[in-house]
Amino acid sequence: MKRRSHSLLIGLAAGVGGILLVSGVAQAQCVTFDPVVLSGTFDPFNPTGTTVQTLAITARRPPAVGGKKTQEVNFIYLRRPDTPSSLTIVQTSTGGQILENPPGHVLDPNNVNPNEVELNFGGVGQPDVQTFMVTITVPSGADLPAGTTDLYLDQKYYCKRTGGAADEQGVIANSLDIRINVLSALQASFVGPALDFGEIGTLTTASLPSTPNSVKQRTGNVRVASSGPYSVALTSANQFRMTYAGGNLGTTNQRIPYQLDFLGQSKTTASPTFNTVTCARAGLSGQYLAVTPTLLEGGAGKVPSPNYQDILTVTVTPLAVPTATTPVACM
Repeated sequence: MKRRSHSLLIGLAAGVGGILLVSGVAQAQCVTFDPVVLSGTFDPFNPTGTTVQTLAITARRPPAVGGKKTQEVNFIYLRRPDTPSSLTIVQTSTGGQILENPPGHVLDPNNVNPNEVELNFGGVGQPDVQTFMVTITVPSGADLPAGTTDLYLDQKYYCKRTGGAADEQGVIANSLDIRINVLSALQASFVGPALDFGEIGTLTTASLPSTPNSVKQRTGNVRVASSGPYSVALTSANQFRMTYAGGNLGTTNQRIPYQLDFLGQSKTTASPTFNTVTCARAGLSGQYLAVTPTLLEGGAGKVPSPNYQDILTVTVTPLAVPTATTPVACM
């Protein structure tokens, strides 16, 4: 007598969201930057991989004081520990990568370096505004949480001034804020061996307490990768009993009941309702949810058949952020 594997049907859904990139308010004394906002989307599971945003940033020099004024400003942005390694910021006109690991290269207004923004305002009588374009790239796979998250970047700057004023340099914390609304999305699949007990025609119910788990129990996993929280629901087609095609679940020798352990719940025919669980985000690396059926009766005395089986349906759904129910750690 052979019991075939469960089929796990994974139900998926996806949310919607967007990406906003906004500059911070912290400024150098010798130059200020206007806020910028650009709309778009970021889906960490997008197979095409890349979210690219191009935006204009406007720089302004302060009014002259005693004939002294900012003439030129050079700057780059610095990565922080929470900055995804895949995030890049390129100055569109030069193709220079202006996001660097700290402390970044040495800034010198007398040298031309494509990996820094160089703005030359000119003398006192020249316009006080400069605009430059940057391209921000967030490739697929950046493990960012669903909902709104802020990626702050520091700015390293060097200002050359006119009228004998001393040059100014330093680092401004939180100069640029990349505000991202990440889609709440997930991937799910069943992994591991089939939940197949094999031939159990000689296995008696009375012997089950002393029967090794390797005989009476099987374990597989539902793998979930998600950017946000998700819910998990489960149903059994036969209310946690196996039978064969044409078999009668109401007849004792045509059914084999089992217990299913999943996400802290033990389900049997006596208690078949699985309570939907709200899980915390799994992250893009994913987590494994163990599915463990254990026989409650043996196959001895049952109607012989090679295909005793049941079908479990596991539905995994990404949730909006925040959720109405507090998510729990699932594993």
